Amino acid sequence: MAPIHVTNWASTSISRALNLQYPIIQAPCAGHTGADLIAAVSNAGGLGSLGGAMIPAPQLRTTIQSIRQKTSKNFAVNLFCRTTRPPTSAELDKHYPGTDDVLNQIRKELNIPIPTEFKLRSPSFEDQVNVLLDESVPVVSFTFGLLPDSILQRFWNAGTYLIGTATTVQEAIVLAGLDPSDPTRKADAIVAQGVEAGGHRGSFLKGKGQNHEQMSTGDLIKSIRSAGKEFGSAFPLPILAAGGISTGENVYRALHDWNADGAVIGTLFMMATESTTPKAHKEYILNAKKDEQTKLTTTITGRSVRSYPNKLMKRIEQVGTEVPHYDIQSSKTKDIAAFATAQGNADYMMLLSGANAPVAAEYSEHGTLSAAEIVNKIVKDVNKMYQ
Repeated sequence: MAPIHVTNWASTSISRALNLQYPIIQAPCAGHTGADLIAAVSNAGGLGSLGGAMIPAPQLRTTIQSIRQKTSKNFAVNLFCRTTRPPTSAELDKHYPGTDDVLNQIRKELNIPIPTEFKLRSPSFEDQVNVLLDESVPVVSFTFGLLPDSILQRFWNAGTYLIGTATTVQEAIVLAGLDPSDPTRKADAIVAQGVEAGGHRGSFLKGKGQNHEQMSTGDLIKSIRSAGKEFGSAFPLPILAAGGISTGENVYRALHDWNADGAVIGTLFMMATESTTPKAHKEYILNAKKDEQTKLTTTITGRSVRSYPNKLMKRIEQVGTEVPHYDIQSSKTKDIAAFATAQGNADYMMLLSGANAPVAAEYSEHGTLSAAEIVNKIVKDVNKMYQ
């Protein structure tokens, strides 16, 4: 499908830096972004992204090589940063009254064996980094924190373009190297993840005050821009809008009204025909009632995530006890979610989706459009709004 002629709106700092036809970035929704989707978005003029956080190193290498067979264009791979050491086997196997009890009850109801030991959901970060460097991945995005300085320099020495994730103004300040306590730049661009975004929140700093507030995507971008001026200049890095962007009109608003340098789109591309989104997940989005809203919760993985509230989420929430942190809780729910996904049981899957999921379903023409058709539809709509 040939690229559509566009006006100057498509030439932004991010599209120029990465040689993109359009400043449209497919969000790295882990579990939904196989080689076909990633290559299709890149071939259509945007930036395809692999959600690599849960992929073991050998499979990660194979997937990257598969992407390369399908496109010669730039693409990205996303990783989860570690802010704490991995838990020990004893810490993983510790019984948490309440949450573990309800998970075991669910296993009994689904006829899933109760594990005698648990394994980390996240593979070795170092091994993943080595694969990305070996394979000369052109763009690496990261979330949940900052890359260690040694790894940061290894990527930059290799010519890798790095995109960090900020959910608050303060996180953006730190990534840009504007924090007086650590004036070292941590990325080449920033994803400003508003509260509307589906999937996991990329938050990595705690604190009080305006710079630590979680905001809507538009407000977050505007606040980051304002913060840059407080340091005596414009914000120094490209800012990519993520959260609630599900139509061409949304992309126009992000670029024109919010002054973003690019638009990151997740749920809409999850509906593309090439996505690896499980059939039951797609059908849930397509059939969701108009008044059914996604919500933020820490219950299903131990970290704040936006998802449809199915039985898995509700039953853990009803226990009312403290949920262990991400490495532990995500490791303890993965067998249930994997079983439910294989069975097409939406009650116990992870239905991670953005706040505008119904809009994405409609804009994708009920999941019938390919990634290229989605990109071209967005571009045509944005073109009209700039005329």
